[in-house]
This record gives sequence, structure tokens and C-alpha cells, in this order.
Amino acid sequence: MKHPVIQLDDGKAASNLELVVATVVLALLLQIFWRCYRSFYLDHVKKYISSSSSSAAASSLEPSRIAAVEDILNYTFKDKRLLEEALTHSSCRESMSYERLEFLGDAALHLTIATHFFRLDPKLNPDQLTRLREKSARNERLAHVAARLGLYQYVRTRDTAPLNRNVKKYEELVKRGTDHRNFTVRSPDILADIVEALAGAVYVDLNFDSAKLWTIFKDVLMVDEIKLPKEHDSREIINGAQHELYGLCGKRKWGNPVYTHRLVKVGRSQHETTMTSSVEIKTHDGVLRQEGDEKYIPKDARNSAAYLMLRSLQQSSIM
Repeated sequence: MKHPVIQLDDGKAASNLELVVATVVLALLLQIFWRCYRSFYLDHVKKYISSSSSSAAASSLEPSRIAAVEDILNYTFKDKRLLEEALTHSSCRESMSYERLEFLGDAALHLTIATHFFRLDPKLNPDQLTRLREKSARNERLAHVAARLGLYQYVRTRDTAPLNRNVKKYEELVKRGTDHRNFTVRSPDILADIVEALAGAVYVDLNFDSAKLWTIFKDVLMVDEIKLPKEHDSREIINGAQHELYGLCGKRKWGNPVYTHRLVKVGRSQHETTMTSSVEIKTHDGVLRQEGDEKYIPKDARNSAAYLMLRSLQQSSIM
């Protein structure tokens, strides 16, 4: 019996063969690509993730640093991350710096200090309250506090060698007890920033309770060292009398104060020449005039006249 012979077209046979070969080649290429991808992922991506995780872990503050700062503040943080943020300088770019907490802490300290003096003495006027608040929270004072407590050593920084040297020089002057008027180094801004950032961190950790914040930072800032102005002979009140009288006249829509000087004794030098100053203000009820005490410097003479004018207005209940 003869079997039928099937004859394939040469063109179709060649086409089918090419298709098979192409499929095999594509499968091989896909397998090679997959192996390369897996190899790259295992050898490089996982290593990167691992190194990132380890660096993130290393970036956290050591427990000893956290404990040391908590001991300085006499406060234990519920959320330690706030303390880490408050002690991280912007040079550590992989982490959030203390700048946001510094902003909040600056405002919170000013509020608590103002509240303290407002409650402390109801006789203090707005100008006196302002000066007391500024004296307590000015950058130079906060920097002095940070240097005295050694807070900079706990701050996380990177590539800040020049800053480190400036801070070290300033801290040495503070620890030697050098009078701040003789400082040859300007207080580095970062020192005041640290105190404000720590205040911000505590404020947030206390759920924004300003009263509790004050109980913690009144000792840190040593506000009790700030002298309250005396009612009659405080040099601080007298030195600001011109400014206060000018503000009062503007508030009452009176005429601006007008000062005149009179020489009392003329000497060979400034320290031998004395003078007095008189001040006049035009009120709605007429012109008021007040002469000040004898002084050596024109500014002091004007302040004395303005101060005595303010006292006179207070005693007459015109203020």
C-alpha cells in the first residue's frame, strides 16, 4: 500500500522555522533579562535599603544624650523624637532640623515671660513690661544660658567646623565669668536657637500648656535674676522716660514734648559741666511744664524731665 506523500511549500516551511527560532531567542533573552534584574536587585537595591536603614538608625541621638538634656531641663519627654528634632542642626540634611521648633519656642517663651511679669507686679506699665520681657529673652541672654549649660555639645551637626570653633571660644568666655561687655566673640546665633528649640519641643510635648512650660524654663532662664524696676529711682525707668512720654502724648493726641536745656555749671570738661532740662507738653487743658534734675549729659537731663513729668501726671490722675 502506498502512503500519500505530503509536500510542504518551501516558503511556508522556512517561515515556520524562523518563527520557532525567534520564539526561542526571545525566551532566552527574557530569561537573561530576568536573571540580570534579580541579580541587580539582590546585589544593589537591597544593599541600598539596608545602608539607608542603618544610617537612619545611626542618625538617632544616643540615649545618653537624651538623658543628659532631660536632666539639664529637669523634664522627661513623652515623645523623644521632639527632643531629637530640637537638637538637630540644619546641616544634617537627611533629618528635620530644629528650625520649626525654634520658631514656636521663641513665641512661647515671650508669652510665658510676659505673663510672668504681668502677674508679678500690677504696677508695671506696658513699656516696663516690654523691656523686662526683652531683657529676659533676648538672644544674648539665651546664648549665655546655652553656653553656661553646655547645650551645644548635645546638638547633632555636620561639617560645621568654623561654627564649632566660634561656639567654643564663646563658651570659654562664659565659663571664665568674663563680663559680657568685654566679650571679643559675638554670641553665635545657634546657642539662642537651641534654647528656643528646646522650649518649643517641651511646649509641644506638654500639649501647648504655657503654664507648665514656664515652671520648667523659669529656672533654666534664671528669670529671678532680672531686677524689677523700683517705683521712684530706677535708672532703667528714667532712661526710657522720653520714649514713654512721647508715646503717651501720641495716645492722648497731645502735642509732642518740647525740651529746653539750661546750663547750671560750666566746667573745663564734660564731667564738670552740669545742666537741667525742661519739658513742655500741650494737653487739651493747657500747657504743662516740668523741670528735671541736674545732670551731666543732655540725654540724661531730658529723661529726668520726662520722668518727673510722668510722675506728675500719675499723681494728678491725668494719665
